[in-house]
Amino acid sequence: MKDKLMNNLGLKVLSVVLAAILWIVITNVDDPVGSKDFDNVTVQIVNEDVITKLDKVYDIVQGETIDFTVEARRSVRDDLKASDFKVTADFTKLSDVYAVPIEITCPKYGDAVVVTGGKDQRMIVSLEELVNETFKVNINQKGEVAEGNFVGPTTANPNIITVSGPKSRIERISEVVVDVDVTGASDSFHSVGQPRVFDENGKEMDVSYIDFNENYVAINVDIYKTKEINLQISTGNPAEGYVMTGIEYEPKRIVVAGKEEDIRRIRYLPVKYNISNATEDISEEIDLQEELPEGIIIVGEDKTAVINIKIEKMNTKDITIWPGDIDFKNKSTSYSLYINTTGPMQVTVMGPEKELNDITRATLKPFIDLADFKNGSYTEHINFDDLMVHSQVTISPEVSFDLALLD
Repeated sequence: MKDKLMNNLGLKVLSVVLAAILWIVITNVDDPVGSKDFDNVTVQIVNEDVITKLDKVYDIVQGETIDFTVEARRSVRDDLKASDFKVTADFTKLSDVYAVPIEITCPKYGDAVVVTGGKDQRMIVSLEELVNETFKVNINQKGEVAEGNFVGPTTANPNIITVSGPKSRIERISEVVVDVDVTGASDSFHSVGQPRVFDENGKEMDVSYIDFNENYVAINVDIYKTKEINLQISTGNPAEGYVMTGIEYEPKRIVVAGKEEDIRRIRYLPVKYNISNATEDISEEIDLQEELPEGIIIVGEDKTAVINIKIEKMNTKDITIWPGDIDFKNKSTSYSLYINTTGPMQVTVMGPEKELNDITRATLKPFIDLADFKNGSYTEHINFDDLMVHSQVTISPEVSFDLALLD
């Protein structure tokens, strides 16, 4: 009886062993173990304050992303995603050569997933001094406002920003910029933007390892109305003995902008240019913005006018005329005219040289207007018609004549 029981027990043990073997065989056939690769998985950094407490910043030289291989049964493997893994570099384990071991775990599946390739990788970092630098916030306008409008003053709040980061990167920063889109704008508005940094070559820099004391900047944009107006330049007179013979300036019209209530009031821009002591030609640029009333600005980059003024010295010229050259205008047919003056008379003319060259006895056209004269004897200064623009008679001779009523 005892022998029979022992024989049955042995059979039972054998059955269990055979069943286990059979289960393993079936499992390996239906749910086999296999490998799966994961590439460019981002390594998460923990305890990075270990570095910041040293007033240092780090830059990842190697190991920002890693590749690794795992083994798991097909039922697990088929569902595995990169996000199922926790890939970390703990900076408390930073070595003297600035290497940090990278740990790979799979919290979701635990021991059902085994890392077989890439499990001994390191993150290599470099340490650098942490510095802070302040920069003016520049506003970069993008787009075009609606027709008839102009972007007036723009202000940033804050207008100065502190940038922190590795010394080598901060030293490369030339400008901090915030963009504002004005496309189609016809009224003033507010906007919010994130700062961007550029180097001295105008190339935008990566801000991954740069911190701002303000991550957002508020922008206020004033939209002005525009208007085209005339430019009017007045000069006065040059130094004594000189005359202004010509003035040219450009532009003749300018486009200005301002708040609607201000722009309505301006009709033209008067500019007074003083030439009171001028004795020679003038060629100069005038800053038109300085001439405009407060709140009005010039549209465009060129805010000047070019003025060219011709200044000439006044010379004198003596011209001899005869009584017969005089035109006695408006003489009544009821009177006879007797000229008592005989011989030549001298006329002195003052003007710029070029004009004086063109003034002769033939062009002087001397005259006396007799419209209001009655019977009698007269001595009158001679008048002259059609002198040049800048010339004048300074010495005019007198002529004596009689008007006698006809019988």
